[in-house]
Amino acid sequence: MRKLLLISLSAAIACAVIWGADWPSQSGNPQRDGWAKTEKAFTKANASKIEFIYKYKADNQTRGLSSLGTPVILERIIGYLGFKELLVFGGSGDNVWSVDADLGRIMWKNHFEYKSDKPQQAAPTTVCPGGLTGLVAMPGSSTAGGGRGFGGGAGRAGAPGRGPGAPGAGRGPAPVPPPPGPPPAPPLFGAGNFGRGANFGAIASDGSLHALNSSNGVDRVPGIKFLPANAKVAAINISEGVVVAATQDNCGGNPNGIYSIDLSTTTGPVTEPKVSSMELSGGGTAGNGGVSVGTDGTVYAQLPDGKGDVAGDYNDTVIAMSKDLKVKDYFTPSSAKIPVTKGVPTPGATPVVFSWKGSDVIVTAGRDGRVYLLDSKSLGGADHHTPLFATESVVAPESKFDGSGFHGTFSSWEDADNGNTRWVYGSTWGPKGGVIAFKVEDRGGKPALVKAWTSRDMQSPAPVATANGLVFALSSGESSRYAKEDGKLLTVAEKQKLAGKAVLYVLEADTGKELYNTGAMAASFSHNSGVSVANRRIYFTTHDNTVYCLGFLAEQPQITGK
Repeated sequence: MRKLLLISLSAAIACAVIWGADWPSQSGNPQRDGWAKTEKAFTKANASKIEFIYKYKADNQTRGLSSLGTPVILERIIGYLGFKELLVFGGSGDNVWSVDADLGRIMWKNHFEYKSDKPQQAAPTTVCPGGLTGLVAMPGSSTAGGGRGFGGGAGRAGAPGRGPGAPGAGRGPAPVPPPPGPPPAPPLFGAGNFGRGANFGAIASDGSLHALNSSNGVDRVPGIKFLPANAKVAAINISEGVVVAATQDNCGGNPNGIYSIDLSTTTGPVTEPKVSSMELSGGGTAGNGGVSVGTDGTVYAQLPDGKGDVAGDYNDTVIAMSKDLKVKDYFTPSSAKIPVTKGVPTPGATPVVFSWKGSDVIVTAGRDGRVYLLDSKSLGGADHHTPLFATESVVAPESKFDGSGFHGTFSSWEDADNGNTRWVYGSTWGPKGGVIAFKVEDRGGKPALVKAWTSRDMQSPAPVATANGLVFALSSGESSRYAKEDGKLLTVAEKQKLAGKAVLYVLEADTGKELYNTGAMAASFSHNSGVSVANRRIYFTTHDNTVYCLGFLAEQPQITGK
């Protein structure tokens, strides 16, 4: 019996340090690079055998084009039901769900009641749907392994009273220490650890920020007043306990802006939130990632139009900010200014940050179709117009509101098996959308982009995810057009009529060769979402409030019973 107990305990400890991985936010991490770094289950050899595992239909209230956001994956919590991997996502009806990622069964749901003096938006439009729009996020990064262990503290060597020369050694029994008190409450958005998962962040339609307990979905504290009510929120970014969110399209009659709040040491209710903000006079930040955050905590955003006190007139301008949103630097392309039609979304992608020779490099694009590399130490040089590198125009500029250009966010990964080659991917929309891949080359000690391949045609692809030499690209099926040729905004019904159905493609990351696609599996299109890859499974959502899960059925005995 004792031997069996020891075996069971050993197995439990082994399970506790197995390395898994999270997918904590839009594009996987604060840098928005879309890289599932430790995911090795999917290979070029087996990608063609990927198959449907399950789908989960959420009881969400679709608002206009908006429904479910990009799924977040928490690799492990421990509760009364044992170890669980959580699939978490937000919905436009002011809802957040947690689903058992192994079984596709609901764990909990939280619905946010609207609490604001300003009336809730009633009628959704193509551009301003109302409801919850900011994608759910939690602390962490998809480029880090799991293996939370038992808290990662110091080892046992040298513990008081145990080693040679310890106080009281050889003098009889050491005094019995008093029992330890309860552990201190963790910060609202601190990193999770074994047995106590990270909290999930969500912004309700009334602008309140919620920190949801990963085990049961209950608010850790009452909602924190953060953004204006009825604002359209891009994806939330959480880095080192700082929450940053950007608003777009002047929804709810609110001016667009970027907002941040430092909750790195906050453990209880926030009665007087200290919110930093920067008002944007134009249409807001580019891309559905909102902002990206560098490895040193610098916040980056691209602004297609408007005007600022530091950078002057914005023209696809990239700004670098401190965590309290003080502008530190900026880059504005020297190309001719492209006008923006008020009320019509303009092409643009959230920048991605990657490391190059110990420094952060930022990838961004202009609406003229050029892609830029920027040095985090000096975004645009002394004149704020000189990038590290600029491509020729690789995408046709928008014509008569056809949506042509880069959208979503850029993505990036490093191929350690082939000389640490750095790759960058951009999702392009328009009459012929798709994915464009660039290889980063060293030219005289500076990085340069070389176009490597262009994918097959895809309808308005979402930001790609990468893992183990593969690209996971979701052709959203959504029309790239938001307005008619005369600039009149399309209605929700007209936009939906132009939509097709979402299709997931798996491509070779270095060649673009197609290895797999889901065909007619999805019944609807996908909007403002993306692909999540973690722990041998792939996820995406569609407008009919459905989450799809793919992988290898042979590895899912909990589903097959085999």
